[in-house]
Amino acid sequence: MLCSEILNLHLQPRVGRERKLKANLEEIWSSGALLRTDARIREFTSLWFEGGGRKFRGEVIAGTLSRGLGYFVEMRFHPDSRWCERKYRPQHLFNPLVLLANRIFAATLYLPGISFAAQTPNTLVRAAAVSPRALRS
Repeated sequence: MLCSEILNLHLQPRVGRERKLKANLEEIWSSGALLRTDARIREFTSLWFEGGGRKFRGEVIAGTLSRGLGYFVEMRFHPDSRWCERKYRPQHLFNPLVLLANRIFAATLYLPGISFAAQTPNTLVRAAAVSPRALRS
């Protein structure tokens, strides 16, 4: 799911001290996330962030530089850190499937001959009472 939330990303290198940097959570799904940072993070680096009072641990599996935007880092969650919306809902979470479902729903309510803006629930009820076939066409 698409999202946007600034969070603290904790890097745990194999050698040395833990580093903390700011990252923007761009996407999240059950087994991973896409983050945008200003710093390059090497593949296989262990990292974690906190959301909703839970730690999401994992490792970097890919990274790409996008000029002008920074580095996009894909992380894979450890099996015990899988994400679901009940565990943590990012501030600006957007599910594109909801938009698609809304568009399909709106298209099924369209009545020929009546502007979409003028269609209210009462208009639909009156049209169905006059011509039930109008709702199916």
